[in-house]
Amino acid sequence: MRVVRTGSFTAAADQLGLSRALISRHVSDLEQRLGVRLLTRSTRTLQLTEEGRAYLDYCETLFRDIEEKERSIVMTRTEPAGTLKLITPKSFGQLHLADAIIDFARAQPRLTISHILENISFRASEFNERGIDVALRFSPIANRTLVAQHIADMEWVLCASPHYLARSERLTRPSDLAHHSCLVHIHAAPDDHVWRFEGPGGNVAARITGSFYSNSALALRKAALAGLGITLVPRYSVAEDLASGMLVNVLPRFRVPSRPLLAIYPRAREVPKKVQTFIDFLSKWMATRDVGRQPSRHHKPGIAVRPAPTVQSGSQPRRPTRTAPPTQARSTA
Repeated sequence: MRVVRTGSFTAAADQLGLSRALISRHVSDLEQRLGVRLLTRSTRTLQLTEEGRAYLDYCETLFRDIEEKERSIVMTRTEPAGTLKLITPKSFGQLHLADAIIDFARAQPRLTISHILENISFRASEFNERGIDVALRFSPIANRTLVAQHIADMEWVLCASPHYLARSERLTRPSDLAHHSCLVHIHAAPDDHVWRFEGPGGNVAARITGSFYSNSALALRKAALAGLGITLVPRYSVAEDLASGMLVNVLPRFRVPSRPLLAIYPRAREVPKKVQTFIDFLSKWMATRDVGRQPSRHHKPGIAVRPAPTVQSGSQPRRPTRTAPPTQARSTA
């Protein structure tokens, strides 16, 4: 290709930093291997044969493909491209993350997004086996081959329906939970049967007995609305119910510690651009919204929102004037 472009073995040798004799030998070896003459040589000119023209066209196409592929590879280091496979918790993924991921896909048209909703306890090997780029979780994975990057802090809330609290034993401190039906979010913490609080006198842990278990916050919300017991769930899953009074805060003097939303991905010498771009986007997206924090004061026009009643320590909860019976609890899931 260089001999044809320059029209001379000597000029080609100078550009490539090789001897004229070596350039001539390479061309001769190529002709011998192909079994055809590619160039007609004279003392003053070089002419392409018909076979030489066809082979030159092929070589130029090949080099263009190589250059394009190299440019594409370089761009993946500076601009996200390819496929990004995400796995997120079902409840949070349905209620909020789907919106964030759609916004991200709109902002990154060169990326193909694969969003899987799944509540499982990940093994490190699954990232390679299933081609997972990022997994979002509320609890870390103890594995040195994985990285856990903080996205946001998510508030959790202890709550129950007024109907359940009105017919149950008195509840003034976390230790009283041992005498109540508890609705347990499995795989949300290292020990599902220990609920932790920050109280006036310091940190408190209460061991509870579960009457209903689920790995879905939305399923636990429905169970709480039906009056099955007290649940500890992310605030985002019950924010509307707390605002309307369908569910109420339990033990308001004892705060439930927030839990981190983590982006987990395989450890590498350099984080793939598509992964880091998504994590940065999601961190900013979460920071500009009240997802996982106290519900926004804004509400839909035309819908009255009344403050959620709270259960005061040492007293029975007061029934709201309009509380749907357990079997008629509404669902937004």
